Amino acid sequence: MQALELILLLFSVILLSTVLDQLVSGLSLPLIQIAMGLLAALVIGEPFALTIDADLFLVLFIAPLLYDESRKVSKRSLARHMSSILSLAIGLVVASVFAVGFVLHWLSPTIPLAAALTLGAALGPTDAVAVTALAKTAKLNERQKALLSGEALINDASGIVSFQFAVALVVTGVFSIREAATAFAISFGGGLVCGLVLGVVVLAVTRAVRSVGLESTVFHVTFEIFTPFAIYLVAESLHVSGVLAVVGAGLLVTLAPLPSTVYTARVSLVSSGVWEVLSFILNGVVFVFLGSNLPSIVTNSWEQSADPLALLGMVIAGTVVVVGVRYLWIVIADFISMKRGGLPGFPSLRSVLIPSLVTTLGGPKGAVTLTIAFTLPYGIIGTHGQSIRDELIFLASGIILFTLLLANFIVPRLAPFQVSAQEKTRENDVRAAVLRLLIKSMTTKFETHYPIALALFVSRYRREIAELTAGDDFATANRQLRLELIFRQREFIDDMLSQNTISVATHHALDHTLERLLQVMKHRRSGAFNIKGMWAFITSRIRIFLDDHSSDKAPDSVEQLRHARIELEKFAIAFLESATIDSENAENVRKFLLREHNDMLRQLEQSSHRQYPAIPETQDASNTAHDPEIPSRTMGEQLNLLEVEALRLELGCIQELREDGQITLKEAQMLRDEIYLLQMNLSDLGTH
Repeated sequence: MQALELILLLFSVILLSTVLDQLVSGLSLPLIQIAMGLLAALVIGEPFALTIDADLFLVLFIAPLLYDESRKVSKRSLARHMSSILSLAIGLVVASVFAVGFVLHWLSPTIPLAAALTLGAALGPTDAVAVTALAKTAKLNERQKALLSGEALINDASGIVSFQFAVALVVTGVFSIREAATAFAISFGGGLVCGLVLGVVVLAVTRAVRSVGLESTVFHVTFEIFTPFAIYLVAESLHVSGVLAVVGAGLLVTLAPLPSTVYTARVSLVSSGVWEVLSFILNGVVFVFLGSNLPSIVTNSWEQSADPLALLGMVIAGTVVVVGVRYLWIVIADFISMKRGGLPGFPSLRSVLIPSLVTTLGGPKGAVTLTIAFTLPYGIIGTHGQSIRDELIFLASGIILFTLLLANFIVPRLAPFQVSAQEKTRENDVRAAVLRLLIKSMTTKFETHYPIALALFVSRYRREIAELTAGDDFATANRQLRLELIFRQREFIDDMLSQNTISVATHHALDHTLERLLQVMKHRRSGAFNIKGMWAFITSRIRIFLDDHSSDKAPDSVEQLRHARIELEKFAIAFLESATIDSENAENVRKFLLREHNDMLRQLEQSSHRQYPAIPETQDASNTAHDPEIPSRTMGEQLNLLEVEALRLELGCIQELREDGQITLKEAQMLRDEIYLLQMNLSDLGTH
């Protein structure tokens, strides 16, 4: 029962940290969670004392987090900057071990050199979680992202292996460079090879399950979660690096090509959501764990130290050494990279020093460092004959906090996160290009079959294009005038109903169309979906779907509905012509809307009194336009059909633009992901 209470308490703290993350600006989530862990340990006390075996900590938290990070890292950037990444992940770790070790031993002779080297090894790894959090607050270029993410994936293994050798030196007092190098190569290389082999096994199992028809999202996502734990344990049982095995397998699984279908998109969507929640919880536990251990670490080390203030000075000195060595290493690496890139002349200092500082401070220490530090043996004795384990853990914790603070407060100021006007314009232009091509495709296929429903869709796409290409001021004015028009149209049809000009069923059909327009205004596609927007979209689709299938609300006749729509369009035109306009943008919007509603009125007046036949999925429109055997569709069914077909055609438009070189592969994938999400929502709601 006590364990359950502790778990619930831990989850409560993590949930509260998400709220504070929205309220507290300028402070990253890891620092908030560390502070909350510290506060919980001070207020709650003993019930919140979190202790966990270090080996269990690695497999339970670090393995799945690194697997998730390896799945999200840019493989192309990783390959392009692999030499620099290996330099940081191996060379810099080794350099930091000796730099920190010798400096701390020089500052405090009571710490044996071997013990100081163990602390230097523990400080080798950077924190992948903190790097991910940093990417949301700082503008990192492609090289910086590749170096930080790739380094964080690999240097855990090099840091752990270096630490193990340093501990062996402390315990036995014997060290062989040849044996150490051999063991390092076996652990490092063996971990990668083991991970690649197990990654092949994972792919084989996944494809075997799919080949026998077991297309289960639950299975695939559950298997993904199980994978990093199994790989880590297998690799460790073979005495190679479990961390690198997890990373290698994650990279291989991600690189494997998958068929681009709605089902694979569904698996990808569910998998991404599950991993996002899982990684958030694991990250939260890690940083809360760090914060909750700070009081005991500080108390134990300060009580045992003859000069507590000297410990704080050593934390600052250790931070300076870690950051200084890292900065010097990265400056040299960036200079070499620029020269290899074929830049003419000698790179200027400014072009290297500031970006190198961002990369330096962007790799803070974190959970792995603390985990390694807690595995220090209790038998580490200083020259004064007393255990210095708590003192070393205090130094590691202090340096972790200092590097996190530097990353949180300095990096966003050196490289502030903002979307440039050029990037925003490019994204809008790409979306507008797809919509223009979609209008052409939809018109070609459906103009002679569903002109009224098609006109509704085309007007929506034209509005989106206008908002995308005319700027934020036009979009704001457009939204305001459209919303006012929809509300006035609703008042108009209410008056028509009260005067018995239209029936209740026709009123419902008109109100239903206006509700569709209102939902599009509120939740139009303008980039990635957030949870709130997605939920609003789904609930609105459920309501529309249920309304469309309510037999008792069908309009009395097609002719009555067409006549009512004509009157509604005439009202909209009259309202727009008499509306008070107070800006140039509003005037442009009014002209745009007048043209749109006049087009709709013309379509309604020219349309036939009969319903147009539906187009079967297996036949072409030209062969079915006058087939009496095909049943007619209501307006709601026509709109649903066009909505499904529009998404299918939009995928073809994206591919066409991609093949013509008008959009990049990354842009095409972003747009496809949005469409897959919409297709799944429509499919789940039964829209056919």
